[in-house]
This record gives sequence, C-alpha cells and structure tokens, in this order.
Amino acid sequence: MITKQKLTKYLFALTVLLLIVDVSIDFIYKPKKNKSSESEFSCAQLDSIFYNVLDEFGIESQWISYIKIKIADEDSIQKKIIVKIPEDLPIPVIIKDFQEKVENDITSFVSEEKKIYGTTEIRIYSNEYLKLVVELIPDNKIVRNRNELSFIISNVFELNEKDFNEFLSIPYKFSATVIPSDDMILLAQNLKNYSKEYIVLINDDIKDSQFELNFKSHKEVLRNSIKNIISAFSEAQLFCIDETSKLFNSTVYNFIRDEFQKRKRPLVPLSEFIHLNSDDEVELISKFKFYVEDTTMSKQKIFYLPYENFTKIRSEFDRMRKKGNKVISLSSTQLFKGLIKNDK
Repeated sequence: MITKQKLTKYLFALTVLLLIVDVSIDFIYKPKKNKSSESEFSCAQLDSIFYNVLDEFGIESQWISYIKIKIADEDSIQKKIIVKIPEDLPIPVIIKDFQEKVENDITSFVSEEKKIYGTTEIRIYSNEYLKLVVELIPDNKIVRNRNELSFIISNVFELNEKDFNEFLSIPYKFSATVIPSDDMILLAQNLKNYSKEYIVLINDDIKDSQFELNFKSHKEVLRNSIKNIISAFSEAQLFCIDETSKLFNSTVYNFIRDEFQKRKRPLVPLSEFIHLNSDDEVELISKFKFYVEDTTMSKQKIFYLPYENFTKIRSEFDRMRKKGNKVISLSSTQLFKGLIKNDK
C-alpha cells in the first residue's frame, strides 16, 4: 500500500521528469538564431539600399567598384564597395541619408573616417554581424553632369501672408515678377534682403500714370514712362514683355522695344522661359521632370510659374536637386549674361 509520503515523492519526481523533458524538447527543436533571421538585414538587402542611395545622389555606375575581402569571424561579408564621390557632394550627407534608411533598434551604424586622403569607411552591423563595408573616396576629377535651374515666381505679390513668407524663406535665389506701380518700388527693393531677385513685366496691367504704357499715348509720354520704369526698378534682373498683351500686338510696340533697347535694358519675351502651368498635378510634375532630365537642349532651364505650382513640384524639385541639378540665380544664367554682354 502506497503511503501518503511515498505518493508525494512520486509526484515530485514525475514533475521534475516532465520539466526535464520539456526543456530538452525546447532545446532540440527550437529554431536556432542565425544570420539570415527575418528581423535583420541581409547583405543583399543592405547592398540594395546603399546602391539606391547612390542613385538618388546621381552617382554614376562607373564610379562604383568593389574588391573581395575576408575578415576573420565575419562569414557574411565577402566584398568591400568602393565609391568615388564628386567634390560638390559632401560625404556626410550620403552617410546621413543611408543611416536613416537602415538604422533601427537591431542595427548598429558605424562611420569611420580615415585620415589619409580624406577617405571615409562605413561599416554596417546587423545583430552584431558585419554586413556591409563601403569606402567613399572624394575625387575632384568627376562631376555630376546635371542641369542648372532658375525659377521666376509669377504671382509673389498676390500671395497671402503665409505663402509670401514661405516664398521669402526658400533657401535659393528665386526671382519674383513685378508689374510697375508706385507700391511695388519698395517691395521690389526689399526682396534683396531675403536673397531674392526680381524681373519687371511689361503688360496691360500697368495703371500708375508715371509708368503707364498705353498704346494710344503719344510717343513722348511713352518715352517718359519707360525712363521712369527703368529708373524706379533699376535693380531688376530682366525687363520682360507679355506677348499676349494688347501692347505687344500694338503698332507702338516696336517703338517701346527700341526705347528699352536704347537704354540697354532689352525686353525679353516671356516665351524665353519654360512655363509650368497645369491644373493636373501629375501632368505638372511630369512636365517639370521632363525638362530637368532633358540633356538635348541648354543645360540652363529657367522656369516661370505661380507659387502654388511650385509647391506641387516641391518634392520632385528636392529629388532633382539631390541628384546634382543645381539651383542658380537668374543673374547667373547665360540669358542674363548674354544681355549684359550685348549691352556693352
């Protein structure tokens, strides 16, 4: 007959046995953690992310090479990627962009800058395993062959306060369109305080008597108005003519054009610029992208658009600039320099 004391011993022994069996099964059959765990980046994934970053910065394939390497206790890594970087692209910018794409709580990011020749080496570890080694080498012999972009915003002085302040805060030397009026003189002059430029647009909307160019007016009146416009807006980068205006299609236009020319401020047709006008945002972005990526025409593109359309292309603008397309002032364009040269 089993006593109560013996029964207790048997039950205790059985509990210990079951615990041992459970631990053994868990140890034998539990999947082992390995380097290809779904919770970590593979070498191929990190390579793909890195090459994508290089493409976003306009790095050409011929600037990229690799060498085979073997690092003790690091079976994952088999090569080092070597990239030549053009002078106009700061290496820390590439590192920061790449870091943002791969960094998470299981990935450590290490950037080691060598002192010799300014070479920077990047090492990426995932779950303590080395998965990517990259060497970035500055090279002043290579250049991102991209376009130069200038922007003229057609409706700056029609914007509400919020949008107007946003325009002023854009960190590039954009130009504003000014239609001559007494109120515009001081506003136009103040643009330079925010590193902005302006053009003067001659059209049918000029109402102030001192600036008005009415095609019915006497030539002497027109001549005085032209003198007043050039004097009041002497810092204008360009003086432009709206080809859709009645003035442009009038019998006195040739006289007006010649009077501006005599004063070495030739009238530039608005058709000289690339107009970005469309109610369809997709079409607008597509048109902008087409002109920026085009290399068959002039490398310098001057865009003429309302501010609301610039906000629609802003993301694409940032992406194109990241690829190496430069934003330049209107005064740096060949159009402006050509007019100045012809004036001399």
